[in-house]
Amino acid sequence: MAWARRTANDLGTQYEVTTLPSSAAQEFGSVIDFLKPRCDGTTQYITFIFLPTAVTGTNLDIALYGSTDSAGTSKYLLKDIVVADLTVDAMAVAGKIDINAYPAPYYFIAWTADADEHLNTITVDIVPEFPQG
Repeated sequence: MAWARRTANDLGTQYEVTTLPSSAAQEFGSVIDFLKPRCDGTTQYITFIFLPTAVTGTNLDIALYGSTDSAGTSKYLLKDIVVADLTVDAMAVAGKIDINAYPAPYYFIAWTADADEHLNTITVDIVPEFPQG
């Protein structure tokens, strides 16, 4: 599935539902081309909310990658752990980062599973934090 827009209480978010990896491996979600970091020294917080249907193994690790192209041919690690050790006991977890500290033309979320998770999906919401005042 590709990223889609939804509005809740006048707050626009982007979300995607992805099938998790089929083995103890790393897989990537769709390209995130709507995050636009500013390189002016300010902060611009983005919250990632992860809601899996289930976690078969012991945990999922979620990282943020950048890429120079929208196809993701040359991905590079930006933030190793947006969320670490997402388990069945923690069904909704959020990770908040300053996207300006991790500038890239395109972004990808990576899932690293320690077991076969292909029967499970995960919904990711990306919520921008707007400056106050």
